Amino acid sequence: MARPALPRICISVTGETPNALLESAERALQSSRFVELRLDWLPRPDEGLSLVPRLLARACSGAEAHVKRNPVLQATCRRTQNGGRFRGTVAEQIRVLQQAIVAGCRAVDVEIESAESAGAEALDPLRDHATLILSWHDFDSTPKLDTAARRLRKFDADYYKLVPTAVRQSDNCAVLDFLKRSQTQFGKRRWVVFCMEQAGAPSRVLALSRGSAFVYASPTANDDARTIAAPGQIDYATLRNVFRAEKLTSDTALYGLLGFPIGHSVGAAIHNAAFRARKLDSVYLPLLASDLADFRKAAAGYPLSGFSVTIPHKQAIFRLLDKVDPIAKAARATNTVRIRRGRWEGINSDVEGIVVPLRKEFSLAKRGRLEKNFRALVVGTGGAARAALVALRDLHCRNVLVAGRNVNKARILAAEFGGMPLAITRLSEEYFDLLIHATSVGMWPRQNDCLLRPEQLHADIVFDLVYNPPDTRLLQMARALGSRTVSGLEMFLAQAARQFEYWTGTEAPRKLMRATAERELARFGKTVTSDK
Repeated sequence: MARPALPRICISVTGETPNALLESAERALQSSRFVELRLDWLPRPDEGLSLVPRLLARACSGAEAHVKRNPVLQATCRRTQNGGRFRGTVAEQIRVLQQAIVAGCRAVDVEIESAESAGAEALDPLRDHATLILSWHDFDSTPKLDTAARRLRKFDADYYKLVPTAVRQSDNCAVLDFLKRSQTQFGKRRWVVFCMEQAGAPSRVLALSRGSAFVYASPTANDDARTIAAPGQIDYATLRNVFRAEKLTSDTALYGLLGFPIGHSVGAAIHNAAFRARKLDSVYLPLLASDLADFRKAAAGYPLSGFSVTIPHKQAIFRLLDKVDPIAKAARATNTVRIRRGRWEGINSDVEGIVVPLRKEFSLAKRGRLEKNFRALVVGTGGAARAALVALRDLHCRNVLVAGRNVNKARILAAEFGGMPLAITRLSEEYFDLLIHATSVGMWPRQNDCLLRPEQLHADIVFDLVYNPPDTRLLQMARALGSRTVSGLEMFLAQAARQFEYWTGTEAPRKLMRATAERELARFGKTVTSDK
């Protein structure tokens, strides 16, 4: 029998005790009326069944009843063999789901392995009284989905869910392509399809726009990863408000951040806020990737309109570009790519991101130069260091030194830019007008790390290109020693505004981007992390 479509975003809640599950579900129902109860997380799933009537009663009453009316609770009791925590038999699993329906759950999820073991006759009673979601998961890879789809369609269900694991960006494209084909190739069925893991985030954001009936989200951004129901889940507020997943279409222009890792970035928050402010039908995605050959394939498959580049790809991506501007050519590193008619065009907005705050700090006019005897040190040998050296050249700094953990790389880089190499061990003997730290040391989540010691910080001004956190341990040490400091946030915002304008031809909403970045970085600051 045909049933009304379910809401488009389901919040998955977990808890290792009934009270923990209840509290998480109550918070989730304040945001969405569609909530999945992961009963398998409880040592005794049947203990969670008494929560259902209480949740329904509370969700339909109170000051926010207009938000929570007509709630839909989905019961899931996944077995350990299939990625869950329930250690019982298939018959016991089916019985728990039957009891959940009696308690008031309007939807249940059954994995294909249990369906094949129990047989169609065991599923029919479930479907008679609730919406049946038949699911298939692959926790290791993204194989050909058509085979799994045919396996699911041997059973009658209201929704068919395919959830592979993304190990590369092209896996997301395979999922999105399946959704595009599903209505014609597999009949008018309701499909729920996306990828797990961090690399699969684009498929979660874009799934609804490609035809997925709904997607899953975690309750809040600050949830401990150990309490999230599935690897790679995006929290509800971010999925709905930052990415605007429900409003995207197949015509939405796609941008994103290419890097490995990318968990430290607030780029998605600020660029998506900027797109929204300028009323542009565009979205900025996290594009975790280590394989650039596969990424190029995925860029065409999405297709992407452009992307930012962060560690470790700023130099390697340079070799894949069809066109570069003179600044990127000088740096031999790129952090911004625009795709036009299949051609990759690159610039290095990091250079502007460094020049702009330095001109402000030294009160330099647009064409002003640093003093003849000005002495600068760049610590680092990667793409960010290259951008810093081009920026110093643009400011006509004649006395530039380069220090790095790899002495040979520092020597080669210094020679390329007409500077002098300097061993890090000798920093305590030198003094500089400006020290630019251009490594990732001190970046979240290892914000307590610092490459340099206090006795090595002999500079009037210390500029740390790390922006998360905006006040690094290095900057704190420098201030304690009497140096002026420049936060990497200034560089980040200036380069991000340049990226936005390069991609869109529209003036960047700089004040909004700053406010958004500061808010997101404050959220990172509240997250408890450990330095491993």
